[in-house]
Amino acid sequence: MKHIKKFEEIQNNEAPRFIIGYGLGGGFGGIHNYEVVEATDLEDAETQAYDKACEEYQQYDGMYGLRDLDAIMEEDDVDEEEAEEVWNEEREGWLDYVAYPYSDEKAEELSGYHFENPYEK
Repeated sequence: MKHIKKFEEIQNNEAPRFIIGYGLGGGFGGIHNYEVVEATDLEDAETQAYDKACEEYQQYDGMYGLRDLDAIMEEDDVDEEEAEEVWNEEREGWLDYVAYPYSDEKAEELSGYHFENPYEK
């Protein structure tokens, strides 16, 4: 019975919260989206921020000077595998992301940006 109680206690504990920010650099303006997430630690939060920045990049893939795979294959005269490597390298150069441990002060500081906090009451 103790084992079950411990599991229930773990289920009821909240994961630590972090504020992640993400966007694209250069003419895209850098980080402009922030949200509060649950993560196991700061590294996990940074990974979530990175993933969000990658999603943002993919929204603009092939537009506004961000080359898609077809453009890379044609312009650089490379096969698809090489084009994927180039695409990944180019994407990395555009990504901006950050993670902070959650604090009310940091949330207030970032409230002027696009800021989502699904845990706010």
